[in-house]
Amino acid sequence: MIIYVTDLSKFSTEEIFFDHICQITRTNLEYLQLRFKGFNKSTKKNLILKTSNLIKSKNLKIIVNEDYETCNRINAFGYHIPSFSELNGKNAKKFSGASWISKSIHTKKELLKKNNDKYIDSFVLGTIFKSNSHPDGNILGINNLRKMIDLSSKPIIAIGGINSTNLNLIAKAGAKGAAIITDIANAKNINSKIKKLNSFYD
Repeated sequence: MIIYVTDLSKFSTEEIFFDHICQITRTNLEYLQLRFKGFNKSTKKNLILKTSNLIKSKNLKIIVNEDYETCNRINAFGYHIPSFSELNGKNAKKFSGASWISKSIHTKKELLKKNNDKYIDSFVLGTIFKSNSHPDGNILGINNLRKMIDLSSKPIIAIGGINSTNLNLIAKAGAKGAAIITDIANAKNINSKIKKLNSFYD
């Protein structure tokens, strides 16, 4: 499972970002996570709606970060609960209308606290490697990733500094997928990049 997590700061203008999204719709990417950090609620909503409109009727499942109202409005496939949120899986599913719920975790304590929440479908665990998107994040590394996978009652999706050169380590560790930001955002050939990333989970 490869999830592309959007980051508008990787692009010089909104126009270039939306052109990039249009290119993404022409690849075989299956999951697109809409995360717009640093914007107010109204701007986030508009960005989600505009992105959703661009990829309508495309074979691409949308996962929305944090904004469950807009998630429900666009009938998104998934909803992602940030680590700071106390929202439980049951209410996340109820409010967002999504069929798939993920929860961001960073520590063993957070994992054990949410392990028995039957409405959460997957944990997104990071930061695995040094990451430009999370420069101050605590680096877990592969050994800790393996330990967390063993402790988890749910599939683990790894995030943080993951790219096509180290994704093999993530897959071998037993993670069910990876959430990727920079490696896709900066790709010169998006189609070949997505194909290469997907090949680790084919």
